[in-house]
Amino acid sequence: MSSLPSSEHRTVSEGAPRVTMQQNPKDCLACRVIGTVALGGVGVYALERSRAHAPGSLVGKRIMAGVGVCFLVASALRWTK
Repeated sequence: MSSLPSSEHRTVSEGAPRVTMQQNPKDCLACRVIGTVALGGVGVYALERSRAHAPGSLVGKRIMAGVGVCFLVASALRWTK
């Protein structure tokens, strides 16, 4: 049993502050820079793994090249949006 009197019981919605979600939240500059550099770095690494001197099959290298280009595009989109 509760030791509080019944008049002090409140539901969570009564005391909780209301939080509204933005439709298009903006990231801080540091978040944009870190995200862009991380995606770009993964893209460059994947393209490096797709070069002729890298070990692996031709199909695997082409897949890595596609993945690298996708990450570089994602990096550019991350910075601009």
